[in-house]
Amino acid sequence: MSQFKPVEDNVFIGPQPSPDDLEDARQLGIKTVIDFRLPSETASPNETLVKRYGLDYINIPVNKALPSERQIDDLEVAMQTKQGPFLLHCATGARAALLLALSTARKNGWTVEQTFAHAQTMGFDLRTSPAFSSFVNQVISSNARQADKLIAPEGT
Repeated sequence: MSQFKPVEDNVFIGPQPSPDDLEDARQLGIKTVIDFRLPSETASPNETLVKRYGLDYINIPVNKALPSERQIDDLEVAMQTKQGPFLLHCATGARAALLLALSTARKNGWTVEQTFAHAQTMGFDLRTSPAFSSFVNQVISSNARQADKLIAPEGT
């Protein structure tokens, strides 16, 4: 499973898996594949290929130019309701790293810099994509506003 790497407990990340990769994933005990590619990005459905190897499949389609906070929610729900270990992928792994880093940032109350650093440990520099960099800033700002609302005393 050379093109996929473990990034958190029970979570692997990487590019579009080949049939050999999916066989390796099955052998490693991965139970669920979460695919962030748009259906139009693949010639044949990823779901068909993944299920051929006895793995569960979830598609959370992410447009690289326009990711949304709803997709972070969808990832969190998938990881809470499906069986791990998980293989997260898109074409290169960058969208998967983006959403996973932001989910982790949300849970831990991280800053923008901490979120970028976490993605870097997964092998992805989110700063190189203007859309991803902007999205990280947007989500972290939104998280901070939500936290402030929870902390603010009544009547403020």
